[in-house]
Amino acid sequence: MTKSIYILLSLLISGNIFCQNSIISESDIPKLDSIINHLEKNYNQSETPNFYSLPQTSASYFEIITKDPKKFLTELKKSENLEQLQNKFKGLQIDNDLLVIKNVYSDYKNEKKLEIKSFEIANNQNHGIKLSFNDSLNQNNLKHFHSSYTNKRDSITTIRGFYLNNEFKSINLPKRLSDWINYADLIVRPETSIFYDSDNKSNGFRAYKRTIIDSLINYYELKTNKPPYKKEQDFITRRKELNEWQSKKEKFTDSLYTNDLNFKKLLIEALEYAEENKVSNGDLEDFTAQLISKKRALELMRQNRQVGTCSFDNGPIIQQKRIASLASKTQNWDVFIKSFLNVMNDNVSRNADSNIASNARKTYIEELAKLDLDIDKILLGSNVRIEDATRKHYFSDGNKIAKAYANLNSDKQEYFENKTFEIIKDEEIDAFNKLHFYNTLKNYQYFIKDSIKKAELEKDIQNLVPFLPKELKSRIENPNKQLYDLLYREKEELDNFDVKSSIIAHIGSYSFDGDCWQAELIDKKSGGKIIYDLTMAIGEEITPLQNFIDKKSELKSRVKGHSFLQKIINDNKENKVYIKFTTDKSFVNHRNRVTKDMPKELVDELDFENAISLYVSFPKRKYVRFVLLDNGNLLILGIPKGFNLLDYKFEELMTKEEKSFLSTSYKSFKLFNESGKMLN
Repeated sequence: MTKSIYILLSLLISGNIFCQNSIISESDIPKLDSIINHLEKNYNQSETPNFYSLPQTSASYFEIITKDPKKFLTELKKSENLEQLQNKFKGLQIDNDLLVIKNVYSDYKNEKKLEIKSFEIANNQNHGIKLSFNDSLNQNNLKHFHSSYTNKRDSITTIRGFYLNNEFKSINLPKRLSDWINYADLIVRPETSIFYDSDNKSNGFRAYKRTIIDSLINYYELKTNKPPYKKEQDFITRRKELNEWQSKKEKFTDSLYTNDLNFKKLLIEALEYAEENKVSNGDLEDFTAQLISKKRALELMRQNRQVGTCSFDNGPIIQQKRIASLASKTQNWDVFIKSFLNVMNDNVSRNADSNIASNARKTYIEELAKLDLDIDKILLGSNVRIEDATRKHYFSDGNKIAKAYANLNSDKQEYFENKTFEIIKDEEIDAFNKLHFYNTLKNYQYFIKDSIKKAELEKDIQNLVPFLPKELKSRIENPNKQLYDLLYREKEELDNFDVKSSIIAHIGSYSFDGDCWQAELIDKKSGGKIIYDLTMAIGEEITPLQNFIDKKSELKSRVKGHSFLQKIINDNKENKVYIKFTTDKSFVNHRNRVTKDMPKELVDELDFENAISLYVSFPKRKYVRFVLLDNGNLLILGIPKGFNLLDYKFEELMTKEEKSFLSTSYKSFKLFNESGKMLN
């Protein structure tokens, strides 16, 4: 990734100058501590209620793609187990012995739904179905649940579901966990609404009408010489220029309010208009907080929920920071603590999210730790997963809890580690909470910067695996269990390989679009220089491993017998070759993705029948794709910048450069014979 991309991502994530500021002022801490002291008195006098785990059980997932759904559903009702169905339907996908949970919730249309889902563990994927809720779905004697979708164009139905091994069960959580939950809920008060627009009205389309607020903002921008937009300016330069202007906002505003009567008049009129019409604007909120009233500014902010347009849109998180900051200054504890935790958890409304953007954001936990509250009970209590039926509960993101503890002092870290170890080892704690805290611990290890401590934690995590329920342990110990369950008829053949990685999913890739199973296989005791990269279609039938095995010897022989390719592979001990295989052949020109950028005369000249698609991995995560033609010639496709191939320099290899917004790619399309002579 280029330096400019890093700068761009940094600017997108930082949003604006406010995003880097602290939330809590030192002068506000004593007043906040006084509120905490009062709340803790209520906690000490309260009786800890019983809290229950989410309903959960062990089950097997099934999925089938069929043109005759009635036949399958009839057999499903009659069957005593999934093995009976597997014998009758060769295209039936099974993922055995999963931990699944059941959850009843209301969606954005306020319609009651039942969700049943399992969880991703290693290469084993998660599964889930959602059903319109009715009381009959809550009966304990149900053996299976399913949903279906029919593609009307192709008249093909996909049926997905879970076959239960036991009934769903919700257990009473131990007292120490219930105490954490009780403390967290009495301190946080999760029933508090940050925004007044409970129906999320800001998401709806509304025709825009200019108001006095626009007049105020335009006047301010004119008087403070907001940098004009220049057509030739790139995004990064423009963002830096605006940040520099915004950094002087407080100084500009104070000067205008003191010396410019028109600005003062516009501000007062805009504030009155906003309060009367229950609308707002970020600049108006800042002006009001700085010059008129922080409480009135906070009320404005709560009228104006922001929704992010993408994962890198930092506007919603900045808004929650501003709310938390103003709430702390005005001692509005309920709004402060919930908005602070929303910032810590990156719990805001966005149209899209990604781990890259979320992981780059700070938790600000060091600031919360300055307050006189039990930070451990807040973090751990909000991390416990419970049935949210007795009362409202604030749920934190386990990944953010992990990052928070990684940024706290060593005493707090030791406490977190010990309590997590205890939870995983405790037989009275439900399987789902064990899995959740196990994942939190793994994320915590990821965020720890000390390499020695990271290695010690890796050993601790491995030592905890035997204490996990078998549904979890089996998937950690066998990261490719789902693949083995799918290909159970070919287990003997699969055992001839080491499975480097696998996935069963709907994918969109260079060579394939659709449902498939993918695996990277290595011949056992081979040294691992040759890796078979398989993508096998799943439709009404599951493409068998045998399709590849039938052609494996020929593919391997041609690769090992090509002298120039072997020189490339053996030039460095780290180099490896990946032989691609898709359903029934190696080379696939899916949607002309291989040939669309090639010179037409080269496409017309080459014969791709019986070609082998492959790529070679080089040190420093460099990958180069090749096509080995049936006549022995080797075609090189895309190459990384500065890449040299044995004695051939980058300048000799590169024939085409393609630039996009964030990157530049380089095409080669050079052809070599078996001895390594360049032919074009």
